Amino acid sequence: MTIPSNITKDHVLKAIYEINQIGISSLRPSTKFELFYKEKRYPPKEVIRFANEIANGYELVHFGGGDESNNFLIKLGFTVVLKDRDEIIELDYTKKKRQGIKGTIGAINKKEIPKINQEDVEKDILTDTEKEQLAKVRIGHSDFKRKLIDKECQCKICGVTDKHFLIASHIKPWYQSSNEERLDLDNGFLLCPNHDALFDKGFITFDDNGKIVISNLLNEETRIFLNVTYTMKIEVNEGNRYYLEWHRLHVFKNEQNY
Repeated sequence: MTIPSNITKDHVLKAIYEINQIGISSLRPSTKFELFYKEKRYPPKEVIRFANEIANGYELVHFGGGDESNNFLIKLGFTVVLKDRDEIIELDYTKKKRQGIKGTIGAINKKEIPKINQEDVEKDILTDTEKEQLAKVRIGHSDFKRKLIDKECQCKICGVTDKHFLIASHIKPWYQSSNEERLDLDNGFLLCPNHDALFDKGFITFDDNGKIVISNLLNEETRIFLNVTYTMKIEVNEGNRYYLEWHRLHVFKNEQNY
């Protein structure tokens, strides 16, 4: 699957704002490259994945990292750097490196990067409606997580209790939920990063009795590494069951619907 050509710079900027709200630490980390924007670093593929959800309303899977993702962002005017370094890469960096050609064009000059107020950036980029929505997201998401923590301060699956590693995960994804559903505690679980990634990407779900359902796309080695077993079971209520049915139908992946 290639990156859709209708994703614009505006979609990418809105993706960055959304990522800032949920926290960069909750994303799948990059291994070699980072999108550098306003003194922050982001995994290029995750940014594109979020941008595609905003532009097209579905999760983009099986698209290329490396040159495909980097070239796409660079052509939109963004800066991509080597991971944990300040070296800026140019188009076809990986291809050039294989050919023994230098693919970097210098280092970021941080002194030339002004400190930009987030509200000023939003004022220039977002419409009044989007600004209001973003403010509500910030308030709503933090309030949603706080209430889930008050309800049960641990990962729903493995029991991790450290708040630093707990993510407020919507069962029905936030961007596909109504305003009421986004704040409905029955539409959320607190999960550790590993289990949040598996649940969010549709590799695990739960039946009406709370028994885990594991995708047949997940091999045994990955299941062991990410701590998921077929004996796992969680407590669910009627509200959870409503959203879990949606999750099974629209998010969960297996060989038949992938």
